[in-house]
Amino acid sequence: MSRKERTIKRTDGWKNLITGLGSARTAKKSFTRHTLSPVMTDMELSSLFYDDGLAARIVTLLPDDIFREGWDYTFPRLDKIASADLQEKYAAVMEELGAQQKIKDAFVWKRLYGGSAIFISALDGQTPDRPLNPKKIHSIEKLRVLEKGEIEFENIVWQTDPMKTRYGLPEMYRVRFELPDGRTEQAINVHWTRIIELHGDTLPKRAMAGISSENRYWGINVLQRANDRLQSLGSSLGSIDQLLSEVGMGKYKIKDLATLLSSPEGEAAIRRRVELTDLVKSTFRSMYLDTDEEYVRDNVSFQGVPEMLHILFMLIASDTGYPMTRLFGMSPAGMNATGESDMNNYYDMVRSMQTAQVLPVILRLVHLISQWKGWEEPYIEFRPLETMNEKERAELDRQNAEKEKIEAETYKAYIDAGVLEPYEVRFLKYGDTLEGISAAGGMPNVADTGNG
Repeated sequence: MSRKERTIKRTDGWKNLITGLGSARTAKKSFTRHTLSPVMTDMELSSLFYDDGLAARIVTLLPDDIFREGWDYTFPRLDKIASADLQEKYAAVMEELGAQQKIKDAFVWKRLYGGSAIFISALDGQTPDRPLNPKKIHSIEKLRVLEKGEIEFENIVWQTDPMKTRYGLPEMYRVRFELPDGRTEQAINVHWTRIIELHGDTLPKRAMAGISSENRYWGINVLQRANDRLQSLGSSLGSIDQLLSEVGMGKYKIKDLATLLSSPEGEAAIRRRVELTDLVKSTFRSMYLDTDEEYVRDNVSFQGVPEMLHILFMLIASDTGYPMTRLFGMSPAGMNATGESDMNNYYDMVRSMQTAQVLPVILRLVHLISQWKGWEEPYIEFRPLETMNEKERAELDRQNAEKEKIEAETYKAYIDAGVLEPYEVRFLKYGDTLEGISAAGGMPNVADTGNG
């Protein structure tokens, strides 16, 4: 056997030389390549958000769900009275700043444009280009939400010293504040301590043709990946609208039509004849035709259209991460379908975003407030997203009542056995919240009791 004969090139896969299976002639997918779509401009995104209800819903629905129930401030190291007092204080400051709505607005704009920021307008005796000093704050005037375009990306001052903690991050922003009347105030420099950044979906940091450094830094908007589907849906609905106008298209068959049209007055005569026929049909619900004329109505079929639209809805829901029941308000399909699993998965995603994206923003603000006011810094707990119906609420009340009953029986057993005194049970159960009752009833205060 020659060396040429021993050199055999083998490839894996199924091929059929007769049918062409697996060959370049039939494997069309081997020629399919992904091409990068142009990045949507801020003008396109603004127009789509303004005109298209579905696009606006894609942008705003998730922030609505994230901030729908709000959050609570908890202080595990404090007793109930001190904790409740600080909760009210933090809630009052955050409400005065409109913090929840401002953070929500910032999330909406970062989803629409791929990025946004919150400017902390605080009076601390320093100009905006100086670091914010929380301990010298006289007041926080407001939280101002900035669209990505209001920050001049090309004029950001970056930290270039690798020995610094903010290496590769902005040190100074150049901000253009736009007034409600459309005029732009003079751009000013703002120190990074006065800015809270919110980023869109993450993009690869390496250079990509067609994607600017600004887009790679801030992130991508939520409509970019769904844009092709939205265009397909808009085109499909436009075609359906055109078909609706032709549902009952009528056809007149007129003898020697071509000859009549060739005469000088033929076109006008035919128009008058058709108009008269339509007038008689509308008035008497009948039609009068010459023996050589014929009227035929063709009906347009919409068979298969709902199925195709449903597929488009599914693709849009997949691109945006929403369940069909939430984005379109459609009832789940299939045997015994309730959509419960879809909503559970969706709420899991919402809770994940609360922890990963919303919590850092809130913690940044409460940390600033705690340094400003000298208060204990709280933990943040988001309230449950699911709302209970009456049956579920009754079941929860029953479980809590049973728990209280078992706990009371346990404490009674401890008292009867001489293990605990009643006032010790009270303290274990309520802490110092019954201080007044203790003084009135003559029960000893735990703080005053010793070993003897």
